[in-house]
Amino acid sequence: MVNFLKSYGRLLVVLLLLGLVLVLDSLFTGPLAFVTGIPATSLNQIGLAAFLFTLSLLAARFVRRDIVHGLLERRSGSEVPKLIGDLSGVTVLFAGICLIMSFVFKKDITALVATGGASLMLLGIALRDLLLAAFTGVLLNVEKPFRPGDVIKVNDKYTGMVKQVTWRTVVLQTPNGCVTIPNITLSNAIIVNFAQPDMTSKRRIEVVIDYDTSVESVERILYAAVIGAVDVKLAKTPSVYARRMDRDGIAYVVSFTITNYFDDDASEHAVIKSILQCMRNAGVNVALPKSETVQSEKRLRIADRSLDIFYLVQQCRLFSGLKDEACHRIAQLLTEHYHQKGTTIVHAGERRFSLFIVGEGIVKQNCTNRDGSMLILKRFIATQSFGHKALFCAESQMATVFAESNAMIYELGTSALATLFQEMPELRSELAAALAHLDWLDMHEGLTESKPDAIAIERLQNIYLGQIESCYSGGGSCPTVG
Repeated sequence: MVNFLKSYGRLLVVLLLLGLVLVLDSLFTGPLAFVTGIPATSLNQIGLAAFLFTLSLLAARFVRRDIVHGLLERRSGSEVPKLIGDLSGVTVLFAGICLIMSFVFKKDITALVATGGASLMLLGIALRDLLLAAFTGVLLNVEKPFRPGDVIKVNDKYTGMVKQVTWRTVVLQTPNGCVTIPNITLSNAIIVNFAQPDMTSKRRIEVVIDYDTSVESVERILYAAVIGAVDVKLAKTPSVYARRMDRDGIAYVVSFTITNYFDDDASEHAVIKSILQCMRNAGVNVALPKSETVQSEKRLRIADRSLDIFYLVQQCRLFSGLKDEACHRIAQLLTEHYHQKGTTIVHAGERRFSLFIVGEGIVKQNCTNRDGSMLILKRFIATQSFGHKALFCAESQMATVFAESNAMIYELGTSALATLFQEMPELRSELAAALAHLDWLDMHEGLTESKPDAIAIERLQNIYLGQIESCYSGGGSCPTVG
């Protein structure tokens, strides 16, 4: 209220005095007409005209100061150009003068309106681009179709993050640098805002795979690859669909939604890298044109369950050094299990003395470090295994493992291992050596030392061999397990 009186105090005083003169015209008009010789009717018209003109000045100042440079600026959050406020005030004042000439002095204002309209037209033509840009800026700041920080696309030509919105221009930060776009260009442009309602972005990758790989296997491999992609922040669960049947193979579409549009290139790179890695682990290749002859080394395949899982065993780190005969026999003794996403494979502390090999998909392990002070999360993908000490040393399962995606798991239990040792006694020392080597690598993971410590590995080998002999002595039985 104080600011209002300070801004409009003088005009309000003048308006109040003129109002008193009009109300008490008998006290002022008569004596003034007698002194000046001006007719009382003319004096009344002059007084009313002065009152209305003062009221027009008050209205023009209110529109310019409190509407344009007040309410409009608060709504938009930025300063309105002075030209907009001045033109608004002049327009209100001009309308007031027209009303005074028409209703008070009974004049034909057609010529005045025509002259004013012509003047405004000429002024508008001269300032057309500036006015259009300014009014577009007003609309952009009031309606806010985008805000600083949003990612927008303008006419499929410019894509970038909004850095600044002014009354004349919009500044975009694009991969090639900052681009300044005049508001006059945005007045009839097609604008896509990727930040509304959020910054998520849906990405699609198409992969064509041979017909000899089952659809179920491909689904698990691709789904696990997206989930296991490094540094990819997913906004929702990815999906894998067989889209069409081509001449060379089945086209699968992998769809995933990332949380930040700006991570699109990096996320697609990480997902493609993960897909290729998972396909290599599973022995699956991208379909090649059937009309061409391609000379390449045939990869070991494990994804198609119709093939012998011998190749899976051969690629597992624990069994990779064994002879083919032993790998074939282990493959025959494995038991296949299918786990849906989220189901638990084993619980920590469970007395299930088995080794598990991941055939397809991703499984996740929750366990603590050696002193129990920190929770460790570890992922296993195809050809990786867990549960070594449970099988070979008859210890309880060390951690809870669950399927992070649909997964195919192969289990080697104590009875199967006892049979294997009975048929091939020499495998006890070979597996003890493999376990010792893997254990040493796990304990020194991340260290720069490249040469294994032969003495430490030999000591671990003797420990494992003793535990295996203790568990699987007596003609292949396992008394510790019972």
